[in-house]
Amino acid sequence: MTLATLVFEGAVALLVLIAAVMLWRVDARLRALRSGQDGVRASIIALDEASERARASLASLQRAARESGATLEQNVGKAQSLSDELRLLVDAGDRQAEGLAARPRRKTIAEHFPEGGRKTIYSDLKDVR
Repeated sequence: MTLATLVFEGAVALLVLIAAVMLWRVDARLRALRSGQDGVRASIIALDEASERARASLASLQRAARESGATLEQNVGKAQSLSDELRLLVDAGDRQAEGLAARPRRKTIAEHFPEGGRKTIYSDLKDVR
């Protein structure tokens, strides 16, 4: 064996040792990944359960929205009919107010009795009593 062969075989042995160390590290990482998969599986199961609960919640929310929508539609119908009735009442009140405003003004007592009839009527009423 020559010196060159010995150096070459030493280099190959060193490279094999380095490869063994790298393979050992890869194996450790793969073991960690495999053991972590159990946690991933549990997380996936928990996520699936949460999504099922979310679907159930959405279904109940949709049902509640439909029910409240129907109730709201009924209330809007009632409010519309009350609004129409109120509009009719306001229009009737406006017509009556216009009719009252168009009437001639009543004369006051002073206009009926320019000589001061108020005092005499009051005293006349006292006398009648």
